[in-house]
Amino acid sequence: MAASPPTSDDADRDRLAVHLIWEGVLAFIAVVLIVATAALTPHQNLTSAFSQAGYLGLVAAGLAFSLRTGSPNLAVGSIVAFSSTLGAYLITDHQWGKPAAMVVAIVLATLIGLVLGLLVAVLSVPAWLVTLAAVAVIQAIALALTDGSVIPVRFEGSYPTALWYGLFFMVSVGGGALWLLPGVRRPLAASRGPVDPARWTGPRAGLGAIAGLTGSSFLAGLAAVPLLMRIQAAEGSGTNLTTVALAAVLLGGASVFGRRAGVFGTLLAVTILAIIQVLVAYNDGPLWASTLVVGLAALFGVAACRGLESVTDQLNRRRPATLAPPPPALRPPPGWGPMS
Repeated sequence: MAASPPTSDDADRDRLAVHLIWEGVLAFIAVVLIVATAALTPHQNLTSAFSQAGYLGLVAAGLAFSLRTGSPNLAVGSIVAFSSTLGAYLITDHQWGKPAAMVVAIVLATLIGLVLGLLVAVLSVPAWLVTLAAVAVIQAIALALTDGSVIPVRFEGSYPTALWYGLFFMVSVGGGALWLLPGVRRPLAASRGPVDPARWTGPRAGLGAIAGLTGSSFLAGLAAVPLLMRIQAAEGSGTNLTTVALAAVLLGGASVFGRRAGVFGTLLAVTILAIIQVLVAYNDGPLWASTLVVGLAALFGVAACRGLESVTDQLNRRRPATLAPPPPALRPPPGWGPMS
């Protein structure tokens, strides 16, 4: 006899333990890389990796949040480029103070995410489609500000690695822990479910898209600050940042189907990728090698996502119910019948 279908409560269980086991594997890899890098290479390599992980991690944390809400924001890299370019433009061409210029850039980045979220909610269309189309518009504006060149911006003092990596740690882990609350997860992840993908999903699903795209765009705008501080220049393209962030998010275990994710996955995956990229550069690896690492990490992350979903699905399947014996047949009393 076929197994009985799972109830809605059983089928909706996200099985955090499955993600924590995968995050344990990532933690082991991260620790090995950190110890090996610290022991076998100059300490500047580890510092450089954590410096890179600071701004990349904020982008990845935003993208992970949008994936949790079922509204992947594929424009995060372009929004970082726009925000850093706008900030640099205001600082150099209009002599704005750095704090004021960057606050305006972050606010505009957040408004871009809000507009994109409203479009997704009102039109009931996939977020990846809207954000991918927006990439060209956002990059066109950034390129217009730079006139196709690089805008140098000077920040005094050394880059505060601990500050930005610590902020990434708090945002990523704190956000992952907050997502465990049913009151947060359920209304923002309403897009996950076996429904017709072309069906109008209504305002409840739209709430997740608005929150996911707005929040991820805010973090992308915020990431422009450490990016500018580290490289001391702004350019109009940020597609590569989206690719690296997506690889980290997938490797970290965030589900491409929405809602399901762990707590530490994005933090660990970003750290792993940052260290590997620094090691490739330290060993004079070719440019394509670093790109290949990111691509392989993304593909492996897709496979990991499928594995986590499959394990969760198997755990959510209920065992067949044991059939109860039929009730005994009632016997008529003596003398009862049509001829009696």
